Amino acid sequence: MANYLSVYGIISSVSPFYTSVSGSSCSLLLSVNAQNLGQINFVVTPQTFVLEQHTFRPGERIIGVYDTNVPVPLIYPPQYLAVVMAQNSDGYEAALDYFDEDLSNAAQTIKLNIPADGSTQVVLANGQNYLFSPGEHYLFILYMSASDHIPAEITPSKIIVFCSDNE
Repeated sequence: MANYLSVYGIISSVSPFYTSVSGSSCSLLLSVNAQNLGQINFVVTPQTFVLEQHTFRPGERIIGVYDTNVPVPLIYPPQYLAVVMAQNSDGYEAALDYFDEDLSNAAQTIKLNIPADGSTQVVLANGQNYLFSPGEHYLFILYMSASDHIPAEITPSKIIVFCSDNE
C-alpha cells in the first residue's frame, strides 16, 4: 500500500526532465527548497496530478506529495516522483491518503469533518463536483488547521476525490 508524504517549499527552478535520447520530454524537474528537507527535486510527469492544472514558476510556494515506498536514486539533492503537486499561496496543510466510509484515514490518525453547509468543496480529479460521500476513496485534502488529539479532526477547505477506473 502506498505511503504518501506531503512536502512544503518554494520552487527555485523549473527545467525539462529528459527521459529519452530524443532531446524532448513531457516531464519537468522542479527544484524546491523544502521547509524540513532542504533542497530536493520533484519529477513531474504526465501522470502527476497537478491541482487546477497550475503552471509552476520559480518563487512559488508549493505542496508536493510523493510515495515513500517508490525507490529513489541515491543522489543529491534527493529526487522524488511527484504524485500530486499544488500551488500553496494560501498556506494550506495537505494530506493524500485512503479514507474509509467513516472518513478516517488508513492509519486512523485523521478524521474528516465535512460540514453540511457546503463550505468544503468536494471535487473529482477532473474538477467536477463530487455529489456523494467521498469515503472509500483516495482523497487529497487541503486544510488550514487540525485538532491536537489523535485522530486529528480536520475540516478541509477542499477535497479531491480519486475514483478507481471501474467507477
